[in-house]
Amino acid sequence: ALRTSQQVIENTNREKLFIGDNTYQKGNMLNNSSYNDLVIPTGTVMGRIGATGKLVPLSHNSNDGSQHPVGILAHDVELDAAGTQDNVTICDGGEVAEELLTFNSGTATTLDSVVTNPSGQNRRVRDLLQDQGIKLRTRTHKTNYDNQ
Repeated sequence: ALRTSQQVIENTNREKLFIGDNTYQKGNMLNNSSYNDLVIPTGTVMGRIGATGKLVPLSHNSNDGSQHPVGILAHDVELDAAGTQDNVTICDGGEVAEELLTFNSGTATTLDSVVTNPSGQNRRVRDLLQDQGIKLRTRTHKTNYDNQ
């Protein structure tokens, strides 16, 4: 950090996922329906299974409700095969760095994947996230000296 009588310049972490004005939900249950141990990294886009209410990594090809994004995983989670974990926190609003978002490997899901939303319209994952209040920004958003 550089401090003078006229200004303060601080080094900023340009790899910050949650940029600002974020809201979070805590207490969600995460489900590992696979037969393998699973590590889900921070920044994974999450969906919710409609019948059980459990979170899973989003897959645009699903048809159980989990194809609709509900938030971004706020911390790494390790799950045993077929295990669950309570008290999972997701970011459900605010600004996030889109380059740092991740998706479940093997699903070919991206921000530009098309999902049919509950009203029957085809929408991109990017648009569904923004509809619920998650603003996708570049990872260097508000990192200039003038916060632009």
